[in-house]
Amino acid sequence: MASNWLRAENRLEQDHTPGSLSPAAEQADYGIAGSRSTLDAKSDWREQFARAQRERRANVVCMKWGTRYGPEWVNRLAAMVRRNTTWSIRFVCFTDDPRGIRDDIECQPMPQVDFDPRLGTHWPKLGLMQKGLGGLEGMTLYLDLDVVIIGDLEPFFTYEARFCMVREWKDPHLGYGNSSVVRFFVGQESAVLDRFQATKTEELIGTYASKEQNFLTRAVDEVTFWPDEWCPAFSHACLPRARVLRFFSRPVRPTEGRILVFYGSITPASAMRGEHEAWKRGRAGPAIRLSRHRFLPANWIAEYWRE
Repeated sequence: MASNWLRAENRLEQDHTPGSLSPAAEQADYGIAGSRSTLDAKSDWREQFARAQRERRANVVCMKWGTRYGPEWVNRLAAMVRRNTTWSIRFVCFTDDPRGIRDDIECQPMPQVDFDPRLGTHWPKLGLMQKGLGGLEGMTLYLDLDVVIIGDLEPFFTYEARFCMVREWKDPHLGYGNSSVVRFFVGQESAVLDRFQATKTEELIGTYASKEQNFLTRAVDEVTFWPDEWCPAFSHACLPRARVLRFFSRPVRPTEGRILVFYGSITPASAMRGEHEAWKRGRAGPAIRLSRHRFLPANWIAEYWRE
């Protein structure tokens, strides 16, 4: 069953006529919890966007919690960001353990998000949507720790839109986004947290498949997907589709890519070995695996994925 806010949003979309307020703006007049005037919100983000362009200044943030990724992942990401833009960047890592992270990287505590453990591990990302996030303001680009920056980042700062994320490669007809590369304006999407708290766990599991990025795509007032060629997925863009051919192939670098995204059991580290990460497999595989080899080593990743 859909959440109250989603049912109301769908009803308003059906009643919407040309020349009237947008559905999200009408929600504020109807008094739906967690909504606000889209007209005012648009004005806010456009002013912040214009300011960022004038000052050539933005935030870049990442998150590290638990023990799956060590501090070297943060250090590499920060170095890649700095090499690939001339903008003035405030780089912040939200983490529960700053040990080993370079002193020139700003570390802050993880934003608090309460959720049912049955949902999985990725839901802390929603904390980025809170007002006053870490004392930051304005344009903010979030990057997963396991992305590899292979091109100029500045288009991600000059792309004019309110909220941007990667278009999900799996089941694209569903219209969901991938949260590996997200750009937002601090505090503009705080209604997401209200909507999250108003949604039952069973619905988050059933309707959104326990994926925070699915919920986020639907919960923001206005989502825009990055141009597809900017954020290619390693498994899609660098390898043959046929798994038999992959075994004998060396991954190729995407010619138009800017941020290479990894998902599933492949990471930048394992891609350079031509293997999958056994610890990152989301589900149990065959009982017997003779080798973790999946393709020939992608040695070229080392050129980008470094401090």
